[in-house]
Amino acid sequence: MSARTDLLGLFTSIALQPHSRCLYRGARVSSRFARHVSSSTSSQPKPKSTPKPELKPTPKPPPKPEPKPTPHELAAQKVPIHVGLDRNPDSVSAISRIPIPKGERGEVFTPSVLAYPLGLQHPPASGQNVPYETRSFSERTKDFSSYEKALERRRVYLRSYLRPYFQEWRRVDYHRGKSFVSNERLFKKDKALYFPNLWGKTLSKEGDGEKGGKDTTPLLRGKVSIVCFQANEWATEQVESFVGAKENPQLNKLFESSDGMVQRIDINLQGDIARSWLVWLFKYRLRRMIPKERWDKYFMIKLPRDIRRGLTDEIRDAIGLLNSQVGYVYLVDPSCKIRWAGSGDAWAGEIDGLNAGIKKLIKDELTSSPQ
Repeated sequence: MSARTDLLGLFTSIALQPHSRCLYRGARVSSRFARHVSSSTSSQPKPKSTPKPELKPTPKPPPKPEPKPTPHELAAQKVPIHVGLDRNPDSVSAISRIPIPKGERGEVFTPSVLAYPLGLQHPPASGQNVPYETRSFSERTKDFSSYEKALERRRVYLRSYLRPYFQEWRRVDYHRGKSFVSNERLFKKDKALYFPNLWGKTLSKEGDGEKGGKDTTPLLRGKVSIVCFQANEWATEQVESFVGAKENPQLNKLFESSDGMVQRIDINLQGDIARSWLVWLFKYRLRRMIPKERWDKYFMIKLPRDIRRGLTDEIRDAIGLLNSQVGYVYLVDPSCKIRWAGSGDAWAGEIDGLNAGIKKLIKDELTSSPQ
């Protein structure tokens, strides 16, 4: 245990040291040199100067009080990246404020009902949260020379590589990994938050577009969408407990009667490069299992441990995706807002809540659209 503590202290001390080419370090060296020069010339006699008349300082007007941020603005602020092994020391997710198990021996944990809307503050747009580099050369140079950006990068690497590898699997022991219980009613439209834009490759044979992938936002706009996250067979079984043909036959009737207004979008999370290669190599098996009309809506998104682009830890926390080994289901309205969410295995009443929410969104869309 002492060796682990010493190693963590060594990484922390390295993270707090500025880079040798950092502008902030150069400013500190120049200030020390200036103080040295001024102290060496202070021994010379200074010429006498005539006293200047004292001027009374003009009183400054009192500063205007800043408006207090709303709870949604507080949640949208960037969460500081802790150097420790876990960014949730209070056993509550940093942004979505969902209770999570501590992982202690003998702990009794019960998932709580969603109390706050999930999602982001701003509406999504194509090109956001892409996994490839979009900054210009000047922007990358500016970020490289920034002392704050350097510290942020080091903290991300420390938090990523010092995170326990089996942390998510240990949390699966509690109610098969269920993170929260779905809300009984839809979140109000004016209070609901937005589903983020995601980018990835699909099963479509025609191609996806630039860089071999496409965005999810154009598919979500104007339709009632059921977005399903899964990373393995375990998570797929949990997703099917909400939307499967046997488990939820009423949902298939809603698909058929909605005339294309209701759609299903699947997102396959790939935790590392090896898994992404395997999925891409055996994607022909996925095409056999999934109907052809859903190929262009089945996304494959890589999720490395040290990611700083794409589906980041902050975005996952904001939408309540707290465990990549567990299945999640989101009900997104035509304006890309998350109105309902479920996790893990479907409990009693959650399927009825999902179906009732879909019917409500279909009714609202039909009444609001011009005849």
